[in-house]
Amino acid sequence: MTPQEAKQKAETIRKVILDTYHREVEPSPFFTDLRAGTLSRDRLQGWIRNWYSFALEVNTGMATAYHQFVGFFKRHPDLENRIAQKIGEEFTTPAIGGHARMLPILGKALGVKAEEMIECELIPEARGLVDFFVRAWIDIPLAECYAVHMEEEIFGFISRDFRQSLPKYGVTDDDMKYFRVHEEADLDEAHGGTNQAILEVALQEGYGNERAGWPLEYCGKIAVQMIGNFYDGVYRRFA
Repeated sequence: MTPQEAKQKAETIRKVILDTYHREVEPSPFFTDLRAGTLSRDRLQGWIRNWYSFALEVNTGMATAYHQFVGFFKRHPDLENRIAQKIGEEFTTPAIGGHARMLPILGKALGVKAEEMIECELIPEARGLVDFFVRAWIDIPLAECYAVHMEEEIFGFISRDFRQSLPKYGVTDDDMKYFRVHEEADLDEAHGGTNQAILEVALQEGYGNERAGWPLEYCGKIAVQMIGNFYDGVYRRFA
C-alpha cells in the first residue's frame, strides 16, 4: 500500500473500534451503573480481582511481541524507539513494576487484598480476555497484532469513566492513580498512537495479507467486543 492507503485503512479500523466501543461497551449495564454511582461493591470487587491478571499479562505479552517482530523493528528504528519507550513506560511508570503495581492500592480501597487478585481463579470471560490479548501479542501476524491492539485507545475512555465515577464509591485520587496514568497514556498520541503507527508502516511493506475470518477491521472490532464481554461477565456473575 501507499502511505496514504495505509493511513486510510488504519483510520477505517480505528473508526470501527471507536464505533463498537460507543455502541456496545460505553452504554453497557456495568458502565451505566458505574457512572450513576449505583454499581454494587461486589461487582467492583469482582472486577478488580479478575482484571489484575489481564493488566499484568498483556504488558508482558507486549514485550514478547517486540522480540517476535524484532526484524521489522530493526528496519524502522523510529518505531523501535516508540515500542521500546511504550514497554518501558508500562513497567516503570510511576515506579519499578509499572502500571500493574498500582492495582493493589486500588484493590485495598475497594476492600480486596493483593493476594486475592494474584491468586484469583478467573471467571470465563476474564480468562478469555487474557488469553485472547496475550495470543494477539505472541501468536498472530504483524498486521493483525497491531490492528487488535489499536483498541488500546478505548482504555483511555474506560479509565476516564472509572476516574470520574469512583469518588462516588469513596475512592480517593491517590487510590486511583492507575486510572489517571492510563487515561493520560492511552489517549496520548505518542503512547496510544504507537500501535496505529506500526500498523501503517506494516501495511506499506506488504504485511497486510488477511487470513480467512480475520480481516483487519474484524481484528479491531472483536478486540473491543472481548472487552465488553468481560465487563458483561463481571456484571452478570456478581450481584
